[in-house]
Parts: sequence; structure tokens; C-alpha cells
Amino acid sequence: MLVVLAATLVQRSAMTFKHVWSDRWSDPRVIFDGLSDDYDRYRPRYAQASLNRMFARTGPVNTILDLGCGTGILTRALKPMVPQALVIGADPGSDMLDQAAVVDGGGGIDWLNCRAEELAVGENSLCLMTAAQAAHWFDRPAFYEECVRTLRPGGTLAILYNNRVRGEPVAEAHERLLETITPGYTREYRDFDVAMELSCINEASAVLVDREVWNWDLTFEEFIGYVRSTSHYKVACKERSETEVITAYADALGPLAQEDGTLRVPYETVVTSARFG
Repeated sequence: MLVVLAATLVQRSAMTFKHVWSDRWSDPRVIFDGLSDDYDRYRPRYAQASLNRMFARTGPVNTILDLGCGTGILTRALKPMVPQALVIGADPGSDMLDQAAVVDGGGGIDWLNCRAEELAVGENSLCLMTAAQAAHWFDRPAFYEECVRTLRPGGTLAILYNNRVRGEPVAEAHERLLETITPGYTREYRDFDVAMELSCINEASAVLVDREVWNWDLTFEEFIGYVRSTSHYKVACKERSETEVITAYADALGPLAQEDGTLRVPYETVVTSARFG
């Protein structure tokens, strides 16, 4: 199926299956090394309404794998929604998983070190697999093969993203600045058609895209904390001093603050799901 899927996708899209903005991250184990504290503290959470609708489509769930879980932001949100289920957070980055285990504090989640292309779980073992803010890092044809192997008949794959709404003032200023200070960065680095890819998989059906728009209001310091959690920031700070980067953000975002001094960043949580088997 992999060869057929890859050929179909090449015909239907000019996309490549690698992270398109940088070749620096050939080893997924180290992408977020040193960023885990800021990542867990400052990354936005996923809209609860989106998670509720996702579970409404899955039917009974007793085994979940949250892939590319990072510090467990989504994983921890999933566990109380299915308290009796086995919930596993998986990531190739040891630094991120160490932070996830500390923050979880024995909350009943299992943590697993593995890559999307070689999942360390058995065949037909999963009711639900999620990948949040992560699929652009995967070799996706190989990942989809693993979904076919590991999801039970009727199991669900859900790919989630928190996306800044383009064209909004803060988001636009942030993107322009990244394109200036981060060599090789492009705002289109996550612009691949998840629904189209899933629709090309013979074993997948009932592809659905769900969107929930919401506002994230945060202080400038919190926004900088978010920026520090990104791989883009790591690259920018190799080119110039951290002080220069933060000053550039202050100059770009200061005029956009609301009356109370906070920044409003419109977001949408996008969940693209498909049933397998």
C-alpha cells in the first residue's frame, strides 16, 4: 500500500514528505532539546469543544496513543476524558518525555520513546491514535503504514493542529518577523492537505475536518515564552543574540497590544480524522 499511496499523493500534490522550512532537523530526537520547560508552560492548549467532538466520533475507546506528544499537553487533556482507558504518550525526544513524566506526576499515563515511522506497539492494538502539532515532522507515508498496522478495525486517527489565523495583526507581525530573523523559515511549512492524504489511503474512510476558532489572550512575556519554545527560535538565536531577537519582537508587537497590555492571537483548532479498517 505504501508505494501506491506515495505515488497517488505525488500525482495529486506537489508536496514533499519532509519538514519543508529547514534541513537542520534530520534527527527528531533533538529538535526540542532544551525547550521542554517553555514548551509545556507556554504552548497553547487545544479547544475542548474540538476534543469533545473528536471523541463523539470514535465510539468506545480503551487504548489511545498520542504520537509526537512532546511534554504531554494533549495527552494530559485526553486522560480525564477516558479515565479507564490506557493512554500512552509517545515521542522520539527524551528531553520532552522526561518533562512529560514530571508534569504528569504519576497521573496514569504511560510514556513511550519511539518514532512515528516505527511505533513500538502491537498490531491492531489501538482504538485511537492522535498526533498534535507533529505530523509535519513525520515521514508520512511510512507513518500511515504504521496506522494501518496498529489501529484496530474501526479505530480512528486524528491529526490536530493549533493554527494562528492568518492575516490577523499579531499573527502577521510574528510571521513577517520569523521570515526576517530565521534563515529558511516559511510560513507555509505546515501547509499540507491532511484530509487529501488520508483520503488516499485504501484502509481509511469517513475523513472529516473539524474547526474551532478561539482567541488566545496573553502578555508579551507569555508570547515570548511561546516563541522560546519553538525550533524557529533556536535557529534565530544561532544567527543573532537573544537580546536582539526579543527586542525585534517588542518593536513589532508592542503597537499591537490591547488596552490592558495583552496581545490577542486568534487561533483555530483543526482536527482531521479518519476511520481505519
